[in-house]
Amino acid sequence: MSASSISKEKETLLFHHWDTDGIASAALLLRELDLKKVGTFTPTIGNYLIDEDDRQKIEDIDPDQVIVADMALPEDSIEFLKRFGEVHIFDHHLQDEHDIELHYNPIIDDSSPEEFPSATWVITDYLNKKPDLLTILGAFGDREEKLKENDLAMKTVNKVLSELKTDFNTLLKCAERIDTLYKIGERYKITYMPIVFKDVNRPEEILNKDDLKKNEANLKEAINQEVEASLEKIDDKVLYRDMSSPYNIISTVTRRLAWSREDKKVVVSNSEFQANKCQIYIRGPLTNSQKIIEEMKEKGYSAGGKSDVVGMVVPEEDKEEVLQNIFNILQEENNV
Repeated sequence: MSASSISKEKETLLFHHWDTDGIASAALLLRELDLKKVGTFTPTIGNYLIDEDDRQKIEDIDPDQVIVADMALPEDSIEFLKRFGEVHIFDHHLQDEHDIELHYNPIIDDSSPEEFPSATWVITDYLNKKPDLLTILGAFGDREEKLKENDLAMKTVNKVLSELKTDFNTLLKCAERIDTLYKIGERYKITYMPIVFKDVNRPEEILNKDDLKKNEANLKEAINQEVEASLEKIDDKVLYRDMSSPYNIISTVTRRLAWSREDKKVVVSNSEFQANKCQIYIRGPLTNSQKIIEEMKEKGYSAGGKSDVVGMVVPEEDKEEVLQNIFNILQEENNV
């Protein structure tokens, strides 16, 4: 594949996810596409759609083309972006194919998630580039320790680690440090980080950033407190934890709770990160993740995910109803 369909000359908005994979994906695109006029943009942290505030900001920017990296946006958000010109998407999440100039997501075409563990992997494949630090960094961000279980991906990971003369734990630490940005809620820094990281060649350049070190220290205690707390048993296979944290750590907490209970489905909620909104995450051996995502989107909620994880943001007033709906779907899965 080539990047010939993406204009280098047009005023470009590079719209990317707020986590390590999203930042590394945007950095990879900035480095390889040689875009002449480009601005980076990350949505309101926790939103898997373009809300009214962000729509106004994008209208003020008024780009000629939009590149979306590592975001499974709903149809109405895509239609909004199409008003400005060409839209190009690079992603690896479960989603419907959109009628746009380019929607490069091998998972839509039934490729295995093991083949494409991150959006950076997808972009590297599209550009026909040799995998490097940014390629594997996205996968470390999305899969963490679980990446070791992906034998196919680990062949590439180990080759790059050898070339960099570094190890698995060092890259894992890099991803954890980068993810502190969204957990603390530093949206502005997230937006310009791809510009910084496009020129990063060594893990040490990430680990030596003082602001990321400080963030890590502040978050460590909060995450450990939530992970060590007790869970409510919904049934033999479904567990629930209601968090209360000002930090956006629900994804990390849910991941660690689920991965230490591999046969369980873990549901976690947090109403303290965003005013009047509740974050809900689900992880575990899911068989109907797409059904949950589609039901939430049909109700107008921000939702997204992959085969083993679903995340959403709902109005606080709808929290209990949504949770009960989720519990019902998960219990139906257990009874099949």
